[in-house]
Amino acid sequence: MSPKETARDAVRRAKVIAERTNQKERFRNLTVGEMNEWYNRSLRKYIDAAKKCVEAGDYKEAIRMYQGAVEYAPSESVREKIREKIEGLSGKGGKLERNLFSTASIISLVSALFFTSINLSGHATSSLARDSSLLGIVLFVLGLVFALVFFKSKKKKF
Repeated sequence: MSPKETARDAVRRAKVIAERTNQKERFRNLTVGEMNEWYNRSLRKYIDAAKKCVEAGDYKEAIRMYQGAVEYAPSESVREKIREKIEGLSGKGGKLERNLFSTASIISLVSALFFTSINLSGHATSSLARDSSLLGIVLFVLGLVFALVFFKSKKKKF
């Protein structure tokens, strides 16, 4: 079984145990000890699922699983430790998107420089000059937009 399949299976199991815990809490008369046992079981399943999601590289799902674990944490100190793990993972997710936006920004700006340099270099008499100038402007604007998105996403992490 691949790490992603293992993580998906662990997530499913955690959700099933959490649902059973909620049903038992609502519809049955359980002792405090029995209810604590169900809460601990849900907490362990959520944390196990979160760890498997981290191993699989699915940080968003891992954050969701840790958030689910906070609900079943027995004390504030445990909740705080789980929240620290969530904050540690929040910087890891979206790495691909940040790299994509930074790369797209650089490529667009360099391409814009290339297409507008025809007008600047004295080759303005060619028929390509008008079209390339417009293309250069569009690529320049796209490069600026990609750079803005990249820096905004980087700013959120701090």
